[in-house]
Order: sequence, then structure tokens, then C-alpha cells
Amino acid sequence: MPRNIFAGSTETEIFRDERFLYPEFVPDKLPFREPQIEQMVLAFKPILRGGRPHNLFVHGSTGTGKTVTVKFVLRQLEDFSSRAKGLYLNCFEFGSRYSILAEISNFLGSPVPRRGISTDEAYTEMLQALKRVNFTPIIVLDEIDQLLKGNEISSILYDLLRVVEFQKSHFGLCFISNDSGLLAGLDARVKSSLMQQSIAFEQYTPIQLKAILRERAKNAFFPNVLDPEVLNVAAAHAAKKGGDARIAIESLLIAGRNAEKECAKKVSIEHLQNAFDSIHERSIQKSAPFLDEHEKKILKILCKKDRIRSGELFNEFKKSGSKLTLRSFRKKLNRLADLKLLRLEEKSKGIRGRTRIAFLAIEKKAIEELL
Repeated sequence: MPRNIFAGSTETEIFRDERFLYPEFVPDKLPFREPQIEQMVLAFKPILRGGRPHNLFVHGSTGTGKTVTVKFVLRQLEDFSSRAKGLYLNCFEFGSRYSILAEISNFLGSPVPRRGISTDEAYTEMLQALKRVNFTPIIVLDEIDQLLKGNEISSILYDLLRVVEFQKSHFGLCFISNDSGLLAGLDARVKSSLMQQSIAFEQYTPIQLKAILRERAKNAFFPNVLDPEVLNVAAAHAAKKGGDARIAIESLLIAGRNAEKECAKKVSIEHLQNAFDSIHERSIQKSAPFLDEHEKKILKILCKKDRIRSGELFNEFKKSGSKLTLRSFRKKLNRLADLKLLRLEEKSKGIRGRTRIAFLAIEKKAIEELL
């Protein structure tokens, strides 16, 4: 009988358990995020006595632990009490008012098709389902800025906030974004009802990144399979990318897999460098479908300019005929920086104060191919 093609394929001298490096992995401990965890605990604590939780707006740069911290706190809350259950929705996938309402209804035990009924019908179905549950749903909307594209953000928040008008039930709401000023542009009636508590996540320092990587690597890899400098280089690279722990952790996973493909005994710096290149390419591919025409124009200008002051970049941008205001233009720059497609560097401008220098964060060729 022929040998099965998978025989021996699960054996590895590299990984002890690579799941510790997966993006969705939630560790048992979250170092360096104790203040944010405490704030979330205080916000959700009223649920334990039958009260209404505080709404949360969690913001900070990519890879600063926002999502994993929210998931960690929700898991702890669900383990402690049956009074609360969390629903995590990433708005890259659930990017419309209808899809969010339908998914919430499904979560509450009343299945709604992803299409085929009106949005108002989906909302009514969700309200009816909410009456039948005996817990407080905590709805987490990650990457909530994606709802700005279809002007859905105020509508869906208004839907969720006015639940209390129809019945005594309520939601706990948690929004996650890279943009700290995101909620400033909401409809006035939504802002007056939201009364959110903001929780800021600062970038990890190189020392903190190294400690995080060391803990993940201890569980993910067998002893002595990492070259001595791998963790240092991964941490330093992530620090240059804005303290992005996600990049650092994913780079270890891909580097380990690269070593496996070569049947190598150790994960080398070369494996790690190849992982960096792979991550950068995928980050562009992920972001490109969600870039609007203004953001693409900015990137096209930067492909022609090596480094340019933000004011000069705005003048070049205006030559394309865009009616975008300077304030809106700055938001576009910040978003592209959060997506790791460009970098903004503060520079002194003499008696005129300070200005920002904009330049591409990745190879020009990679962006040109996608644009």
C-alpha cells in the first residue's frame, strides 16, 4: 500500500505550537496593557449587577494590542458571569448597516439571511431577538472607520443606541479604530447619546516588543531553534514600523515556516528578512481594495516624489482638481500612515514652527503595481 502523502508532515523540529503566533490568538496574560484592561473592567462592571455598561472607544496605532485586549477582557467577563456575551465584528467583513444588524440578530438566536429582506426588517428582527435573551450583548465593531465609506457609521450607531427606546434591554458597545478623532464627525444626535469612554493605546517600545516576542516564542518554538539575534531584529523592525507588535509576531510565524520549508534546523536572520518582505507585500494587497480615490492620488504623487513636506504634497494634490479640504486631506494622510503605506516624520521648520515630511513606507514598485 502506498505511503500516505501526509505521513510525517506534522512532524517539525521548529514549532512546538505555532498557534501562539496566530493573529487571533488571545494569551492568558497581556503585559504592558494593565491600565487599559482596568479601564475596560470598570466600564463593563455594571453588567454584573444588572446595570448598563459604558460604551467604549478604543483607539491607537496598528499593532498596539487594541483588539487582543478587548477580546481578552470579554473572555474574562464571559468566564466570570453569564450576564454578558460578546460579539466581535470586523467592519472589513461587515461593512454595511444591514450586514451588522443581520449578524447581531443571528448572534441573539434569530437567524436573518445576509440578503433578501429590508434593513428595517432586519432591525425589527434584531429587536425581537433581544427581548428573548437573558444576557447583555456587548457588540465590538473593529476597524469601524470602514463604515465611513458608505456613510453607514452614524446610521448603525443610531440603530444600536435607540434600542433602549423600544425596550428596557440595551447593548454594550465597543468601537476600535486607528483614528482617535473618528467619532468627531458623527451625527449630532448620535454623539449626544453615545457618551463613550475613550481608551488610548500607545505604541510599544522596543523593550516591550522584545518581551512580548520572547513570551510568544517560548511557547511557539522548540528550545534553541531561533538564532540569538532573531528576536532582537524582529523587535527592532516592528519598532521602526510604529511599535507594531502584530508585524513582529507574524514575522516570527512566517520565518519559522520558511525554515521548515528548507528543512533547516534553526530560524535564521535571513528567514526573518524574507518574512518582512512577505508581510509588507500582503499589507498592500489587503489595503488596496479599501483605498478611495483621494488616498490613491496621494500615493501616486509620493511615487514620483522621494520625500515631500505635507504642505507641498497638499498643493500637488489640489492640482488634480480635488475639492478636499486641508483638514480632510490630513485625515487621509493619517489613515495611510496607519495602514503602513506611508510615513510621516515631524521636522522643524525654523520660525514657521514644525511640519511633517511624507514618504512611502514600502517600495515604490510594489505600490505602483497595485495602483
